[in-house]
Amino acid sequence: MTEVVAGVVIVHFGDSELTLRCLESVMGEGSLVNRRVVVVDNAGNLDRRLLGDETLLVTRPDNPGFGAAVNLGIEAIDPDDSCSYYLILNNDATLLEGFLDAAADALETGVGAAGGPILQPNMSRSVWYAGGRINFLTGTAWQKKSVSRGFSRRDVGFIPATALAIWPQAWREIGGFDTKFFLYNEDLDLCLRLRRSGWRLLFEPRMACNHGLGGATGSGDYSPLYLENLTKTRLMPFRSRLYRIYLGGVHTVYNFLRVVRLSVQHGFGAGPRVAAVIRGHVAALGSLFS
Repeated sequence: MTEVVAGVVIVHFGDSELTLRCLESVMGEGSLVNRRVVVVDNAGNLDRRLLGDETLLVTRPDNPGFGAAVNLGIEAIDPDDSCSYYLILNNDATLLEGFLDAAADALETGVGAAGGPILQPNMSRSVWYAGGRINFLTGTAWQKKSVSRGFSRRDVGFIPATALAIWPQAWREIGGFDTKFFLYNEDLDLCLRLRRSGWRLLFEPRMACNHGLGGATGSGDYSPLYLENLTKTRLMPFRSRLYRIYLGGVHTVYNFLRVVRLSVQHGFGAGPRVAAVIRGHVAALGSLFS
């Protein structure tokens, strides 16, 4: 019987406690698959002694970005191309029982990547992702949040990199993450490139995990870091320049409304967030001509 080996990449940034909980869930999850785990430290503040002897550490305190860190982690964990699949994890994700076995089963012939229900147990909305698609009218990823949709195994159009399993052949074929994306929308770009290459994206209900939204980047509180980088990369995953110019118009309206909403919600304290949106949008429009 062929040995199944999961190559797991955890990108660390921010609170070490989140990363250690994520790592504990990977090591303690009761699946039968073997696992090789690497933590890529984008903050330079992770104590190697806390990771255990079985975990590889790659330290990049210069912070090359999320996608670049994943690329480095996969190179480190699988130099001989012997992993059965790769699992990409945010450090604020924790795997539920059976995740790794389910991922191995999900990556069947023709499936390039797979993901499952992403839960937020401490939030009023307990389901953050139950399948998703890309809305090409607005150039955005839409996520199902219905509990009932979390039980349906099906092809989807988008899987977040919060917890994404990918077939090594598919990974190598598309060249991994595009390192032009520092943070956010790199998973949207990855999914689009997989689909263009003919790979399916599968939602597998047994691949369930918990997610502490914005544990590293403050996305749950709409931090300036989150707002600027999300806005900056909005147009980059899409191909046709004419189409991207169209999306530039759509997002100009959207970001104007976002600035208004932030100003109403935060009053005089909205300045840093508003400035982040404006900086991000100017950079996004500039990418149309680069």
